[in-house]
Amino acid sequence: MQPTSPFWYDRPALRWADGIPVGNGRLGAMLWGPPEVQRFSLNEDTFWSGPPTAEPPAVPAGLLADVRADLRAGRHVAAGERLKAAQGRGAEAFQPIGDLVLRISGGAEGGSLWRELDLRAGVARQLACGVAHEVCADTATGLLLIRLRTGHPAGLDAALSWRTPQLRSRVRALGSDALALLLTAPSHVGDDARRRPVVEHGDPAMAAAALARVRCEGGDVMVDGDRLRLRGVRACTVLVDVRTGFAGRDRTPGGDPEECLGRAARAIEAAQDRPWAELLDAHTAAHRALMDRVRLRLHDLPEPAPAPRDAQPHNTPAPLDVRLRASAAGDGPRDEQLAPLLFDFGRYLLLACSRPGTQAAHLQGLWNDSVTPPWHCDYTVNINTQMNYWPAESTALPECHEPLIDLVADLAAAGTGVARGLYGTDGWTCHHNTDLWRATWPVGEGNDDPMWSSWPLAGAWLCLHLAEHWRYGRDARFLRERAWPVAAGAARFLLGLLTEDADGHLATAPATSPENRFATADGPASVDLSTAMDLTLARELFGFLTESAADAGPAADPALLADIAAALPRLRPLAVGSRGELLEWHTERTETEPHHRHVSHLVGLYPGSALAEPRLRAAARRSLDLRGDEGTGWSTAWKIGLWARLGDGAAAHRLLGVMLRPVGSDEEGGGVYPSLLCAHPPFQIDGNFGATAAIAELLLQSHTDVLDLLPALPPAWPAGEVTGLRARGAVTVERLAWSGGTLGSATLRAERATAVTVRWPGGTRTLALPAGAPYVLRP
Repeated sequence: MQPTSPFWYDRPALRWADGIPVGNGRLGAMLWGPPEVQRFSLNEDTFWSGPPTAEPPAVPAGLLADVRADLRAGRHVAAGERLKAAQGRGAEAFQPIGDLVLRISGGAEGGSLWRELDLRAGVARQLACGVAHEVCADTATGLLLIRLRTGHPAGLDAALSWRTPQLRSRVRALGSDALALLLTAPSHVGDDARRRPVVEHGDPAMAAAALARVRCEGGDVMVDGDRLRLRGVRACTVLVDVRTGFAGRDRTPGGDPEECLGRAARAIEAAQDRPWAELLDAHTAAHRALMDRVRLRLHDLPEPAPAPRDAQPHNTPAPLDVRLRASAAGDGPRDEQLAPLLFDFGRYLLLACSRPGTQAAHLQGLWNDSVTPPWHCDYTVNINTQMNYWPAESTALPECHEPLIDLVADLAAAGTGVARGLYGTDGWTCHHNTDLWRATWPVGEGNDDPMWSSWPLAGAWLCLHLAEHWRYGRDARFLRERAWPVAAGAARFLLGLLTEDADGHLATAPATSPENRFATADGPASVDLSTAMDLTLARELFGFLTESAADAGPAADPALLADIAAALPRLRPLAVGSRGELLEWHTERTETEPHHRHVSHLVGLYPGSALAEPRLRAAARRSLDLRGDEGTGWSTAWKIGLWARLGDGAAAHRLLGVMLRPVGSDEEGGGVYPSLLCAHPPFQIDGNFGATAAIAELLLQSHTDVLDLLPALPPAWPAGEVTGLRARGAVTVERLAWSGGTLGSATLRAERATAVTVRWPGGTRTLALPAGAPYVLRP
C-alpha cells in the first residue's frame, strides 16, 4: 500500500490543525496524532452550547432617533456608545464531541510512515507502525468508517478509547465490541475571557452520544475497563456514529444521552453486516460523482520536485508540506500545480461539511477541537459565512448550497422581532453573528464596539445567495416559493431602515463597515450615516427583486416593487476620494487601519456586480492597491476574487502566492497550514472556499450579460483546461481549453434554448445554444 494522491505527507500530524479532515455534512472527524496514537477528533453539526431560544434585548425608547441625531451632529463616538444599549448576548459556540483514540501497542516498529487524502475518492489513508488505515465519512450510512489492517504475522495489538474535553461525560461498553461516550451537556460557552459552564447556569442541556463498534477479522476484541482491547487482529472495521438531542432551533433539546445512544446504535446496526469493500465502493462512487463534475488541469509547467525514490516512485510529487515550503521559498519557479490542488481541496471541503439536510458550514466548516473555539466557531455573517458558499454554484455543487439557504430561511423567521423592536420596521434583519439557535440581534452584551455588532445588513447579503442559486439554476419554483419571499422580507426591512441625509439622499443610518473604524476628533469611531457596503447591498438586493419579478409571477409583490423603484434612484451614490479610492464611509474619512483585512466597500465588485461604472471600478482598483497584499487568509482569498473581476490575472496570481504561503504557527501571518487548511490565523475555513471560487473567476465569469471565458488568466498558466464550471443562466461550460495564453475551444451546454454573448481575449460572439445539446466554440 502506497500513497497515490499528490495530497500526501511523510510525517505525522502532531497538531490538530495539521490533520486531515473528513466529513459527510453532519458528522466530521480530524485525523491526527503521532504514529502510535491516532486520534479521530469528532464533531456533529448540531452539538452547540446554549439555550434554544433567547429574547432579543430590550431597547430603550427612542434609541434609534437619538443615535441618528448624534450622527447628524457629528458625534460619531457618542452614537457608537449609545448603540451598545441594543446589544444582546453573544453567539453560542460550536462544540467538540471528543476523540476516538487508537493506541497501537503491537505491530511493526519504525518502517514506512505516510498519510494522504484522496480528494476525488473522499478517503483518507495512512500507514504507520505497520498498520494501514482507510477512513471516510459516508453520506449513505451517515457513519464514520475506519478500516485497519496489518500484514504483521502476529496481527495488530491496539486499544480504542474515548477522550473528551466536555465536563459531563462517561464511557460505557456495549457488549464486548462497542464503546460509547455519553455527554450530558456542552461544557462552556463564550470566549477565553468570559467562560461559563452552561450546566452551572441552568440552561437547557443538550445530550449527545458517540458510539464505536468494532468488527474484527481474525484475532479478538474485548472490553478492558474503559477501552476496547484488540489482540492479534489481521483486519477490522470500526463503525462510528454521533447523535445529539437537537430538536430544532426553537425547541428544547433532548437531555437524555441514552436516547442519543439508541439512535447511534440503530444507525450502526443497519450497516454493520455489509462488507468493507461494499461500503467503501459505494462511498467512493457517490463522492467521485460529485467531485468529478469539475476538473482543473494546468499544462506546460515545470514539474513539482519528485519525492525521494525510497519513499515513492520517482514521478510522484514530493510531500505537500515540502512542496509548500519550496514554492514559497522563492529559490526557483513557483509550484503552479498547488493552485489546482487548493481548488480541488475547497470543493472537497464543501462536500465534507455542507450537504442537504445538514447545518450550514461555520467558521471552521464542520471541525473544532475546543470548547472555547476562536470566535465561538459561529456563523460570522458579515463576510465569512457568505464566503464559505462562493464556490457552490460556479464549481457545480449547488446541492451543497442548500444548508445555507435553509439557514437564511430560519433567520428570516427569527429576525422579524429584532427588525420591529430595534428599528420599528417590517421584514426581518440579522446582524454580525448567528448560531445554531438563529440569533439575529446585535451581539456584545453591551460591551463591544459597534463595529463588531451593529450591522443589520447581514440578511440582505445572505439573500443574495438565494439570488445566485436562482440565477445559476433558473429554478422557477425555488424563486417563487423560497427566494422571493425571503428576499422580499429583507427588502422591506431595508426600506424601513432608510432615512434621508442632509443632501436628500437615502442612507442607512446608523451604518457600520464591518470591523473597521475611522478617526474623529473624539477618537476612533465605527458608526456613520451610511457606508459603501450598505448602499451596495441595498442596490444588489433591490436589483435582484426587480430582475426576477417577472419569473416570480404571483410571488412578486407589486407594492414592494413600486417602493423599490422609488427608493433606488434616491440611494446615496458611491463616491471617489482624494486619492482616487472608493470611499468606504458616508464621506471621506481618515482610516485608523489603512491595511485593514476587510474590503467591505468593494462588495459590489466581487462577489456582487453592482460596481459596474468604469469610474467606480477604477476607484476599486485604487482601493485594492492602498489596502495592500498582506492580510488574513480569508482576506487574501477575497482579494484574489476582486483582482479577477478587474481582469488582472497577474495580480490575482501574485495573491495566490500569498494565499499558499505556509504557516507554521498562529503567530505568523495569513496563508495555509501544512494541511492546506486556511490560516487566518488561527484556522478559518472561509479562505479555502474563497480561494476555490476566486480561481474559478479567473477562468469564467458570468455576472454581466456577457459570458467571459478566460477573463483573468494568469500569464503563469499558459495552457490548461477546466471542465464543468457553471455560468449564470443555467449554462455549463463542459470544457474550456487554452494554450499559449489564448482560447483553444469551449464546449457549452444550456439547460434550455437561449442566446448568449460569449467573450474571450481577442473575440466576441453571440451564440444560439440549443436545449441540452453541446455547442463547441472555436475562435
